Amino acid sequence: MDALEVVPSEAGGWDVVSGDGMAVSNHASRESAERAAKMRADEEDTSMSVNPNKVHEIDDEANGMRTAFIALGLLSLAVVIILVVLALTGSLTGFGSD
Repeated sequence: MDALEVVPSEAGGWDVVSGDGMAVSNHASRESAERAAKMRADEEDTSMSVNPNKVHEIDDEANGMRTAFIALGLLSLAVVIILVVLALTGSLTGFGSD
């Protein structure tokens, strides 16, 4: 296992980051992040360090999730509007009734 590093997070708080650059956890305080990193490092038999000068930036994939959820919401809204228009059209024209 790669070494763990405690760094400030761009999103706020402090991140415990694995060697591959992925955030393992986010904490409100540096002390909390250090305790979590030490506990995890002990469990995984690896080392940990604190680097207050290196800021962990949010990766592009995390930013893309917001866009995906907004697109999904808009698509769902469009489907609902189409269904309402079809129902109103059928109701007003009597389409499908004998």
